[in-house]
Amino acid sequence: MAVQQNIHNKGHFRNPNVGTLGDYVRRNNMTWREQNFANRQHDLAWYQYLRRQADLPAQHGIPYGKRQPSKPAHSDEAGISKIDFNSPPVTLTWLDLKAEAPPKDKGIKRTLTKAFCPWKEVGQPKMLLKGVSGIAKPGQLVAIMGASGAGKTTLLNILTQRRPGNLTVTGDVRVNGTNMGRHINRVSGYVQQEELFIPSMTPREHLYFHAMLRLNRDVTKDRRVARVNELLDFLNLKKVEKTVIGEPGRIKGLSGGEKRRLLFASEVMTDPPLLFADEPTSGLDGSMAFVICDAMRKLCDQGKTIVCTIHQPSSEIFELFDTLYLLAEGRVAYFGSRKKAQDFFGSLGYNAPVNYNLSDFFIQTLAILPFDREASLERVEHICDEYEKTPLYAQHVGEAEQYHTIDDDQTNTPSSVFNRSPKYKSGFFRQLTWLLWRSTIDTLRNPFELRLRLMISIILSVLFGLVFLRLEYNQQAFQNISAVIMVLIVNIGFSTVQKNADGINRQLPLVFKEHDDGIYRTLPYYIARMVLELPSCALSIFILGTITYWMANLYDDAKHYFILQGILILCGIVSVSVGTLIGVSMPTPDAAAALVVPVILPLFVFAGFFINSKTIPNWLIWIKYISWLYYGNEMGLINQWKDVTSIDCGTAPADACFKNGTDVLNYYGFKESNYDRNLGLLFAMFGGLQLISFIVLILRTKFQRTVG
Repeated sequence: MAVQQNIHNKGHFRNPNVGTLGDYVRRNNMTWREQNFANRQHDLAWYQYLRRQADLPAQHGIPYGKRQPSKPAHSDEAGISKIDFNSPPVTLTWLDLKAEAPPKDKGIKRTLTKAFCPWKEVGQPKMLLKGVSGIAKPGQLVAIMGASGAGKTTLLNILTQRRPGNLTVTGDVRVNGTNMGRHINRVSGYVQQEELFIPSMTPREHLYFHAMLRLNRDVTKDRRVARVNELLDFLNLKKVEKTVIGEPGRIKGLSGGEKRRLLFASEVMTDPPLLFADEPTSGLDGSMAFVICDAMRKLCDQGKTIVCTIHQPSSEIFELFDTLYLLAEGRVAYFGSRKKAQDFFGSLGYNAPVNYNLSDFFIQTLAILPFDREASLERVEHICDEYEKTPLYAQHVGEAEQYHTIDDDQTNTPSSVFNRSPKYKSGFFRQLTWLLWRSTIDTLRNPFELRLRLMISIILSVLFGLVFLRLEYNQQAFQNISAVIMVLIVNIGFSTVQKNADGINRQLPLVFKEHDDGIYRTLPYYIARMVLELPSCALSIFILGTITYWMANLYDDAKHYFILQGILILCGIVSVSVGTLIGVSMPTPDAAAALVVPVILPLFVFAGFFINSKTIPNWLIWIKYISWLYYGNEMGLINQWKDVTSIDCGTAPADACFKNGTDVLNYYGFKESNYDRNLGLLFAMFGGLQLISFIVLILRTKFQRTVG
């Protein structure tokens, strides 16, 4: 109590009952707080210890928290070398940004509630950003901080033009005075929080892929390889360069910190003058977080502009930032130099205790506490109002307004940022080549999936062969022979649709990210996927059909065997198209999997085996004509029965006996004249479904940013 009274007497607080979580800690655990929350680390040995723990080179004689003088580009301590010599320094400005989220009960539900349940409260729109402005200059590391719900992620999404969701956004964002809109990715990198990789690739292969497609066309292959080596060294990934990236729960690989550094390396590959980072230290321990922030600090020292959101950085990391952008309830509570932030809060009576982490202090002061919500909102409003009265606020808004008075249409001028950086750095065939290279590596590194697929084909074919072993051509067996073909077609349809719907849907987040980054177009990705998927599908179908065909004693002729294989493979590639369409249309893998059975089951029922095609009601006949299973089944039975001239009647009555294959086809309502029509329709369905799937994928890659 004596210690607390001493601090209060020194004027550290305007009011001892401020009501923040930090005040509670300070009032009740003063000794613990002084021992565990160091705001500054004056001991140089501790800073060197942190660098050693993070495997960074030692910096002798450099005071803690003081940046080094600029060094030549080839220096290891200067960051990374220049790769784009035409890229100008970038100043990012945003002016009067407002973002409003619609109510949850919008649309018909809201209208019905107001009309028929007037006593119920309807949701109201919520303002997430309330007219915030700012400026980030070359050489600045701007940290957007605030408590949960302050608007950090919303602001970053608007600045990067990525996934604003269904928000209503007003205001203006410019780069060097140019309103670039979605084209901002041409001059910027974006280190997102979600780690998206091909898990079977190594860090070197991953960076090599990015180097081949993201660097300008005038960069030589040797320079691209050198860039990969430089980034591996810069972010301390050399020791894991040949370790697969991995995926939690499936493939053991890199640690979380190593994946985050690899993600960071991918974005600085092109030497962007502007870099955004969304929670780059989230989920990392102190040493790994220090590596990332130290790398950002070095890049800023080279003249780059970096804007990041960060959640409660340590005191060591906090000292690396130039500028703080503190948000609270969608308003700016402070924007300016890190060193002057404490003075601003102190002028309002919110003084941080000695040896206390300032980042924690600022966030706790601006937090909305659930047990004291009204007082917290009043405190935040007071701080934001006072900041908007300061000369610092007027200075920053004035600087931003200067850039927003420049002529907006600069896209054709020689100094335009647009002209200096096209979206795609490589041509169509180069993109296709390297996408095939990456997909081939992924396939070869995952032999289990291919082996499992082939093993299932062998097991199922043997099972079908044993069930229908050596069928005889008599009155009892003709239906079983027809069932063999139907079982093959249905199995191929279900399994292929399911696999492709799940496979492509799981890749969509990575495709969207890489497409937004300008790595490749949609068409080469789609072609590369189909080029590798169709042969593996055909191989498994060929094994399944071969074993079953000869065990079940289908028509004993090589010509009929190969024709049936062609029919099965054609049904398989149509199934690939159906699965692809479902996969690219659904928002999640679970949704795609849930849609497979409702789509396939009706088409399966109307395929001509369970319901005779002659007895289908007219108002449902359209289902038969959109079923590729029906077309495949009719072709398969025509191939099987058209040349069968004699079937043993046994003891069956003459009027109920199927004497030849024509009688069997008539029983199912199939006609030999439909064979060529069905063949053409299967090819047409394959082409049409592929085209529709491709169009849907293009639309999703173009408009997916509107999905929050």
